[in-house]
Amino acid sequence: MVSVLAGVITSVISKLTALLGEEYAKLKGVHREVEFMKDELSSMNALLHRFAEVDCDLDVQTKEWSSQVREMSYDIEDCIDDFMKSLGQTEMAKSAGLVQSVVQQLKAVRVRHQISSQIQGLKARVEDASKRRMRYKIDERTFEPSILRAIDRRLPSLYAEQDELVDIDQPRDELIKCLMEGVGSSVQKLKVISIAGPGGLGKTTLANEVYRKLEGQFQCRAFVSLSQQPDVNKILRNILSQVCQQELPSTDIWDEGKLIDAIREVLKNKRYLVIIDDVWSTQAWKIIKCSFF
Repeated sequence: MVSVLAGVITSVISKLTALLGEEYAKLKGVHREVEFMKDELSSMNALLHRFAEVDCDLDVQTKEWSSQVREMSYDIEDCIDDFMKSLGQTEMAKSAGLVQSVVQQLKAVRVRHQISSQIQGLKARVEDASKRRMRYKIDERTFEPSILRAIDRRLPSLYAEQDELVDIDQPRDELIKCLMEGVGSSVQKLKVISIAGPGGLGKTTLANEVYRKLEGQFQCRAFVSLSQQPDVNKILRNILSQVCQQELPSTDIWDEGKLIDAIREVLKNKRYLVIIDDVWSTQAWKIIKCSFF
């Protein structure tokens, strides 16, 4: 629902931007209100995108706020569409004769006045939504660390029984074929394959099934998850521990550079399979991939 709402607001923002252009300059007196709505909705849209990425259920207050924003966005879009339609009819009437043109112009003045009044009211609703967001601390409630850790939806995927999986064989086998192509040749280079898609599609399940099938064919292997706020040092220690197949408590004080060097030393001249699940941060991946060659 949140991702759909973000798409709706994106459409509304685009139309508000159009209203600020020269083509709709006749909408006098409300440019400031339109610009305010565009800026506020852009901020709300950014928050909604963050909601869509959160690995936890939104609380009742946040859901209610999102629902109100949705209804408000639909009303704003309807208002803009009505204005654009009436303006288009006026432009068409200009070539249809003097009398009809005058009538349409008078109607357009009345419509623009109505639209201006509606925009004033919609601007007030946007302002109320922004104040409500601050008053109920929507951002803080949703992104508290304790809430973000409440539910890890990846765990069922990692521990799912094979007989519970449906339609996994074909994509798993295709991915294995891509990974194993060229294995055993005299010259082998690092091969990186990405599994991309929206949340809930089964990416972790697929990656885990590939790992189960192939782990016995590699000298070193690791399966780690990044999540939205990755601790790169901890992830590198996890990778090092898995490829070494032992606990390494003394690495707690190592920095990222030393951990990367240690991983590279272990993996040198070996065949290895490492799966990095749930990659959200480009910067984190840039650091982690330095461990592989």
